Amino acid sequence: MKNSQKLLEKIQSEKIPQRSRGLFVLKNIFFWLLFAFSIIIGGLSFSIILFAFNQTDFDLLSHIPNSKIELLLGLLPFFWIISCLIFLLISIFGIRHTKTGYRYSPLLVFSSSIVLSIVLGTVLFFSGGAEKMERIFSENVPVYKSLEERKISRWSLPENGFLSGKIVGKEENLIIEDWNGKKWEIDFKNAIIKGRLSLEKDEEIKIIGKMSESDIFIATQIGPWERMGKKQNTRY
Repeated sequence: MKNSQKLLEKIQSEKIPQRSRGLFVLKNIFFWLLFAFSIIIGGLSFSIILFAFNQTDFDLLSHIPNSKIELLLGLLPFFWIISCLIFLLISIFGIRHTKTGYRYSPLLVFSSSIVLSIVLGTVLFFSGGAEKMERIFSENVPVYKSLEERKISRWSLPENGFLSGKIVGKEENLIIEDWNGKKWEIDFKNAIIKGRLSLEKDEEIKIIGKMSESDIFIATQIGPWERMGKKQNTRY
């Protein structure tokens, strides 16, 4: 007796319910869609990770003598790193439950997922999609703290030597208005100017130095708020 005949008789004798082919096809389609969706979300997460690292002020580490590890951890976009890993794992789950998924090792599926997510994420990053999605999250998810908000927090600590804002005047010293609306007089005579700054009105800058009085800041280094090549946002 052929194996197929034996299997059929066993199904009939034990009354094992037979699933329709349509249900099997739908299940297969569902897991392929889950795999594709996971790659898309993984790519989005990776693009925002790239955007976060592009905007991260790693030069802060050289100006803080202590707690460098704590600061570095604060600079990392953990939300998106964890999201990327979760959806990579979901992609493995999805592909392994398809009709032909058993043929592929978890390592191969994981590697393929990483490569596809990196390619998609890189395309999104260079096309500006990462910045747009990050802004959408910050505007529509109340518990989400945007990269911009985190950056403002790091550069709004004048008592620790970090100040930022927009130039609103220039005489002997610079006059800036920080993100809370407070005006500061910036002594920049001995400051190192980084980037292509003209230090004119409406430029957004970040400053390293020390606070001498409640509204006077002595700058040792001044740089552009945004990295070069990016359009600055108007906050006023």
